[in-house]
Amino acid sequence: MQHKTLVSIAVSAALGACATAPAPVARSLMTAPAPITFDGHVAGQATDYVFLLVAEPNPAVPGLGLRAGESLRLAMPSAFKRNAPVAISADTDANLVLTKGWPQGAVRLAGQYRVGYDEKTHHVTVTALQDIPAGGANAPGIKVIHLRGRSFVNPMPGDYPVSVTHAAADGKPIATWQGQLKVLDDAPAARLAPTNFHLAPGVNGDYQKVAAGQVAPNHLGLLLWGAQGAALNGVGIAPRDLTRFARYTGGLLVQDTNNDRRLDPATDKVVGGIIGSAPQGATGQAATSALAADGTPLLSGEVLRSTGYPAAAGGGKPNLGLLAIQFKTGSLPGLYRPTVELIGGNSYQFTIEVPAR
Repeated sequence: MQHKTLVSIAVSAALGACATAPAPVARSLMTAPAPITFDGHVAGQATDYVFLLVAEPNPAVPGLGLRAGESLRLAMPSAFKRNAPVAISADTDANLVLTKGWPQGAVRLAGQYRVGYDEKTHHVTVTALQDIPAGGANAPGIKVIHLRGRSFVNPMPGDYPVSVTHAAADGKPIATWQGQLKVLDDAPAARLAPTNFHLAPGVNGDYQKVAAGQVAPNHLGLLLWGAQGAALNGVGIAPRDLTRFARYTGGLLVQDTNNDRRLDPATDKVVGGIIGSAPQGATGQAATSALAADGTPLLSGEVLRSTGYPAAAGGGKPNLGLLAIQFKTGSLPGLYRPTVELIGGNSYQFTIEVPAR
């Protein structure tokens, strides 16, 4: 009898402990093709995706921090096969990098975290070597996992479940994210993606705060691709033509097909446009091409990658497909959100804020 009582007490205690153990926070996981390649989400190509742990890219919205010993475990679907010739580097960002939510906005790896791969579970892991706060040099914190470096190969087209687990140093889950990876059959006919390669490493052209009626100090940047993933060069911004392209209220993306350095929608190729959005009643806002030294439009493919990047990585050299956009704010405070779109492709919305006085 006494034995049964002790067993009953032990079971009750165990059940009580289970009942009081907090369940990990469950969140949805947004995923997208990485902004650096055109085919990272295409079947048979090298895997290049971003996993949005905090989907809001605004730097004013905080991201995540990690305590020493804590980890992020990315459970890759088994259909995504490891590309065995590519080694997983623990102490470089060749295979994976954590970012602050904008392109080229890395959370420093050296001394802060290491990367690993568990072949048995098919997990790619990030383990904090020390506390990684969401403030200071890391601000606003970890928002995105970027898996890259030809570490995996994409499977057949389809939707594949994927998850990320934030685990404590003892391995117990703190939070989980669940989502899907979409693999396409072929690359899109046109694609664009935000970039900051034209700015110093870590600087973000998006979400700038600018006074009314002023030009934003940092150009907005986009990478443009056309058919078969070829860099879309020779593109600049021409005035809008609402008769032919009513959708593009903020200007047209025009490719200089006759190489006269004049962007004429009547004779050159219109490849996209800008959909303007501004505070009601605002006037004077404008998105235009950055200008070359001689005052002519600086076209995509002519824009230099920042000298803050090593010359071996293209620093100081023209960056194929890179378009720099000069943005002037309007007359009123509020949010200015130009959306740049490629015909037959995708779009991206920038945000520029004019603070109230």
